[in-house]
Amino acid sequence: MANEQENSVRAKFWLEPKYLIRAGLFTLVLISLIIYIWIVAPRPERIAFESYRDGNFEIYTMNADGSHQVRLTNNTVDDKDAKISQDGKWIVFTSMRDGNYEIYRMRSDGSQQTRLTNNSTYDTNPALSYDDKRIAYVRGDPDGPNIHVMNFDGTGDVQLTNNPHKDLYPSWAPNGQKITFCTDRDGNCEVYVMNADGTDETNITNSLAFEGSPSWSPTMKYIAFNTDRDGNLEIYIMKSDGSNPIRLTNNPAIDSNPHWSSDGKTIFFQSNRDGNYEIFRINIDGSGFLQLTSNEADDFLSP
Repeated sequence: MANEQENSVRAKFWLEPKYLIRAGLFTLVLISLIIYIWIVAPRPERIAFESYRDGNFEIYTMNADGSHQVRLTNNTVDDKDAKISQDGKWIVFTSMRDGNYEIYRMRSDGSQQTRLTNNSTYDTNPALSYDDKRIAYVRGDPDGPNIHVMNFDGTGDVQLTNNPHKDLYPSWAPNGQKITFCTDRDGNCEVYVMNADGTDETNITNSLAFEGSPSWSPTMKYIAFNTDRDGNLEIYIMKSDGSNPIRLTNNPAIDSNPHWSSDGKTIFFQSNRDGNYEIFRINIDGSGFLQLTSNEADDFLSP
């Protein structure tokens, strides 16, 4: 009987309005914290890359500081050319798993791997638009590799370039209205910009050197690229009209395939400066140099 009375007193105590209000506020704060952590709070930026550390090329992701490297594909053939979407939820890539290179997509955790193209030659170099609705890529057309665009689900393919030379490595402008790519139609590889419908193709580098792997900055102010105008491939940035080129790296090794960070302050690139290809990062003012991977096998970024 005494225990029953004690429990009754305790129940009435906790049912008092002031304690109910406190409990409600605590629950509200807890729910708000959970929402912030899972929805609002910024997550570490992830980088998609390919590695030969497992005996053939597979797709991996890692944080922007090189931590938490995770393997996403597992095949006996090559999976390459990985590009991660702006929201970090999807990755597009190429694979030889069906006998020739085709474009695939998957969730950023490696699930839902889906084939998007089915071509008798090859499809490579996929690049997602910033709104993640379209994919630019390179198709091995009968007259040579050309730039194509398709919807995110693989439908609505449109050929944008059409010439007997090599058009490679497309990269979207953030507003979705322009695409940059490289081509050897002028006798050497140059960086071009065109409208997203393939019109107004314009050479913006006009150099006798090799200029390749262009990548548009999130601010649309700059394009990063690699060039051998100094004797070997180095990373440069230039304004989006091709003016004011600035050299970022200076090393006798090969530095290539630049990718922008989501905030436009850092560029990731690959280099063989330690004997094999690894992935590095550098700020656009030349500071903050950091090696992200370290393997006996090669690690590459998609061009």
